[in-house]
Amino acid sequence: MTILGRVDIRDWDIGCYLSLGAELITYQIDGDSRAQYVVDIPNILNDIERFQGKIPVFFDTPEDPYQNYILPSFVFKQNDYTPAFDRQPLAGVVARVPSPDADPVHGKDGKILGYTKYVSQLRADPYDITYDLQVLARRKDELMWMVQHVMKRMRPPWFSFKIIDSLGDVRNYDAGDMTFSNTSELADIADRTASWAISFTVRGEIDTFDDVGSVAMIDPRVRMHVKEI
Repeated sequence: MTILGRVDIRDWDIGCYLSLGAELITYQIDGDSRAQYVVDIPNILNDIERFQGKIPVFFDTPEDPYQNYILPSFVFKQNDYTPAFDRQPLAGVVARVPSPDADPVHGKDGKILGYTKYVSQLRADPYDITYDLQVLARRKDELMWMVQHVMKRMRPPWFSFKIIDSLGDVRNYDAGDMTFSNTSELADIADRTASWAISFTVRGEIDTFDDVGSVAMIDPRVRMHVKEI
């Protein structure tokens, strides 16, 4: 059972879309319905019809395919997970509720004093998660508008990184340590790509523990024996 919302690895990838301000649209290809994250940026109009004039956002791994000729576009890449137990202690209980099969324990007055079994949810493990965001365009003016959009949504030195947990609640985490690098290439005049690489680190966490069941109070009566001296 889930007491508090849980966070897994995939939630952080989706958080990249949310933090960039992307929206999910659907389109048809050969009768099949497909989904795509896109960003609406003023002053830039994508001429690929299925993107509805907006800029597509891809992940180069693990499963979202993209083709180099789709320009302009944003491309995320997840890099490293680094345990960060200096931010919070290892394990520990964050929530505790009666087990679904527990029986209530009543006092003499009929009030419920507790339950026979409980389920505890352990604290998620803290991780620093690093990402690269590649901003790709054909023309420099498009590239600058896109980089400026990133700077507005992911403002250095630290910005709010949004994710949605397993219960549908929105969470905000610190993200920062940002670097901006010009990675433009000019192989030839007909195949030029203007690009910037933006790296950042999210101070996140990942739930890796299963819930723990335990037996609790069964008989609330207190027995005393006075020893004679």
